[in-house]
Amino acid sequence: MSAVVVMSILLGLMAFFLVIGIPIGFAILISSTFAVFIQDLPSSMATLRMIAGADSFLLTAIPFFVFAGILMREGGITKRILDFCLILLGSFQGALGHVNIMASMIFGGISGSSVADTASIGTILIPEMIKKKYPRNVSAAITAASSTIGIVIPPSIPMILYALASETSIGKLFLAGAIPGILIGLIMMGITAFISARQGYGKERDSLPSLKELMIGLKDGLLALTMPLIIIGGIVGGVVTATEAAASAVLYAFILGFFVYKELKLSDIFPSIKETVISTAIVMLIVVSATFLGWILAYGQLPQRMATSLLAISDNPLVILLIINIILLIVGTFSDIAPNILILTPIFLPIVTQLGINPVHFGIIVIVNQAIALVTPPVGNCLYICSNIAKCSVEKVFVASVPYLISNFTVLAIVTLWPGLVLWLPNLLMP
Repeated sequence: MSAVVVMSILLGLMAFFLVIGIPIGFAILISSTFAVFIQDLPSSMATLRMIAGADSFLLTAIPFFVFAGILMREGGITKRILDFCLILLGSFQGALGHVNIMASMIFGGISGSSVADTASIGTILIPEMIKKKYPRNVSAAITAASSTIGIVIPPSIPMILYALASETSIGKLFLAGAIPGILIGLIMMGITAFISARQGYGKERDSLPSLKELMIGLKDGLLALTMPLIIIGGIVGGVVTATEAAASAVLYAFILGFFVYKELKLSDIFPSIKETVISTAIVMLIVVSATFLGWILAYGQLPQRMATSLLAISDNPLVILLIINIILLIVGTFSDIAPNILILTPIFLPIVTQLGINPVHFGIIVIVNQAIALVTPPVGNCLYICSNIAKCSVEKVFVASVPYLISNFTVLAIVTLWPGLVLWLPNLLMP
């Protein structure tokens, strides 16, 4: 049976399993196993490839970042970040929308997960925004869209997966995402200001904060705001690895929540560990199954075929990046972030490096693409979480989120056309 037929059957089976509701990890695993049998490949080799996919020290950072995000939520750190943002932005029209976005930028600098961002901030802010007369769909849309910043601003779990798939420096990737992530947040704030002025969304206070109020807010929020600096500074400075930084974030979140803020209880620890284990198990299932699929695709020479097809269209890097962006956006709409990164990176990376595109630059393009996928149905995880919290239909939330996605698409265009914006910090701090 020809490789093209096998690949068609494999991808068709995977698509069918996803349509009927089988989780993405199992869909990849079952369809890849079928491809092994119809090609009469050694099953022992398939097992070894899956084990090799999970055998990476870098992956051990993921459960620590997940655990840190949960401890932040349970220990009152998230609430203090929101309070600090409210002091800074409460006098602006549409204040709660601005607070939502800024809090996502800060939270994303700690947890590395947009889903954790959505769950932590959304459960607090969405009900409060609805109470203050913001429409349900708008409250959910701002939260869902702003949470996408969480995987662009460092640290970022998807960046860890890209580093694994591409063998790129995780420190350089983290630095490369800082400016694009901040830029997305600032553009979202501008969109919020425009919409708030037209819709008459109110302020939370009538005057700018006094120096005393700022100092009180800074005192309460400073310890929480220090965490991103510890994580990124330690990695960039070469003091700790990404895994050690993530473990430090867990320890720091525990100390703040248990000893300083005293909102984290011992009874919260076991449920938090259980939630971390479940989330990590889901990611690891996807990692091993995606590695398995990647081996099947490589055996069928799909990367080489894809490279030949794309380079036959053009050898202009911008044209190729435009085509890859379109493919990533379409695939991201129907599939989850982790398999997209782990499967598509080995296919597209050889092509872009052949054209002289820096792997760090390409990594940020991939991450910004996948951030958009978090708010696009039918898969958009953040969209569904916010819809559930707001008790509003997914369709209405998605329509309300479209203006905010303009910021993501704008930054995607900028980072695609201007690699210097992405590479400036890595080249400056990690030459």
